Amino acid sequence: MNVARPLKFYTLKEFEELPREDGWNYELIDGVVMMSPRPAGAHQMISGNLFSELRSKLRGKGCAPLLEMDLVLENDNLIPDLMIICDDVNISELKRYEKAPKIVIEIISPRSASHDCIVKRHKYEQLGISEYWIVSPEENCVDVFCFALNRHEHCCTGQVKSYVLPDLEIDLDNIFDLSF
Repeated sequence: MNVARPLKFYTLKEFEELPREDGWNYELIDGVVMMSPRPAGAHQMISGNLFSELRSKLRGKGCAPLLEMDLVLENDNLIPDLMIICDDVNISELKRYEKAPKIVIEIISPRSASHDCIVKRHKYEQLGISEYWIVSPEENCVDVFCFALNRHEHCCTGQVKSYVLPDLEIDLDNIFDLSF
């Protein structure tokens, strides 16, 4: 007979002291440790494409993209695929980010879709992130949720545009290009 064990809740300090296995991302959301495997090839290419586009578009504008950096807010430790920060920090000394970024971006897979679309979406809104992008490689679409303005846009053609950074527009074809 299977018996469910009680769920263990961790503090941020306990989470930081946990042993880690290579090849896994560890996040702490509402006291629960979440593990997910490192991203696959297509996910990495899309992430790289997005980073390259964001870096190019934001250069000299006081904002920068960060790839897979720990985001620590209110006793949660999340690892978004990308986030855009717009404050004066020394990125070379940054080990984790402890403020609400302007934009958080998650690239979903079939395994992570409900987690990214429901759990993380709610958590990012609760933590005061202004805008959340959900990138779907299966659909070649991006959903932009602007929590600050209570807006949502589902983009599958043309360009994806930010509400909180109005000059930021990225061609969807450049995001989903997996060619060498």
